[in-house]
Amino acid sequence: MDPSEADIIIEESRRRMAGWAGAALDVSPIIKGGSDRWYYRVTAHEAARVPASVIVMVYTDKRADNLSFFPATEALALCAVRTPLLYSHDAANMRAWLEDLGGEDLWHARHDATRRVRLYQSTLREAAKVHGLCWAELPPGLRAQLQPPFDEALYEWEQQYFFTEWAARFSALDEAARAAVQHGPELAALRAELAALPRAPVHRDFQSQNVLIRDGEAWLIDYQGLREGRPEYDLASLLYDPYVCLPAEERAALREYYDQLRGGVCEERVLAMCACQRLMQALGAYGKLGAGDGKKAFLLHIRPALEILRGVLAESGLLPSLLPVLELRDGALSDAGLPELA
Repeated sequence: MDPSEADIIIEESRRRMAGWAGAALDVSPIIKGGSDRWYYRVTAHEAARVPASVIVMVYTDKRADNLSFFPATEALALCAVRTPLLYSHDAANMRAWLEDLGGEDLWHARHDATRRVRLYQSTLREAAKVHGLCWAELPPGLRAQLQPPFDEALYEWEQQYFFTEWAARFSALDEAARAAVQHGPELAALRAELAALPRAPVHRDFQSQNVLIRDGEAWLIDYQGLREGRPEYDLASLLYDPYVCLPAEERAALREYYDQLRGGVCEERVLAMCACQRLMQALGAYGKLGAGDGKKAFLLHIRPALEILRGVLAESGLLPSLLPVLELRDGALSDAGLPELA
């Protein structure tokens, strides 16, 4: 961490946090994620300080959705979604002081089946609140600051992201054959059908590391992509998450639990379509971050994502032309910096 940045965060935290003037503060970076946002935990040593710690988010305006974090926080508060409190926001210098919800996320529960199910149910209850929010009733000025809806162009962008950032680097299929799939009728039909369906508010990046656990309940973070889309997209992001490979029977039970919360609005075919779409987007991200940006840890998730996506294709019968694209080129992962696994 740049010492000058630490000094700025300490000085600004003393000024912006009530009761922190003159406090002895420590700053430690939180290494997580792949976006152009940086998080720091600032801790006040005096026991009487309330709160005793905060999270400082430093962001840029290179991505439009970074600026949407703040109106999204306001929108989610209208339906009582658990999100961190916003203590202070320095818009000019692009820093924000947020409630510290702790360091445990949903991913940490992946090996404890009983606890995992309970926490996933809590997470789905928060998702149901998001999806039940009436977009049209949001104040127009607030709505205008949120992200544009999922439409055919956005679904197409996600597909192109997969082909550009993942398939071009890792697929065993030659370039001409990949292009035929990318621009073929199956993917065009998928995005057209999804875009034609009714929409509801969605988180957009609803995976296990964007759900923090405090007092045994789920709290949502990284929701700056809040927009209108299909609820099944969030469900697919959570239930087909390559970070946590859920057993098929557990995934089905959680999907049924969500259906009970929302009155059976989740459609099996649409869920499979969204899972295909989301997993292509995730693979694109792993390719860009892992190979393009040199963040090798993301390469670890490529094989689980491929396995899950192949399973969805096999069960649903969707996108048969995509299967050959998913074949890994020999040595592709080791060339990118990850040792090949047996």
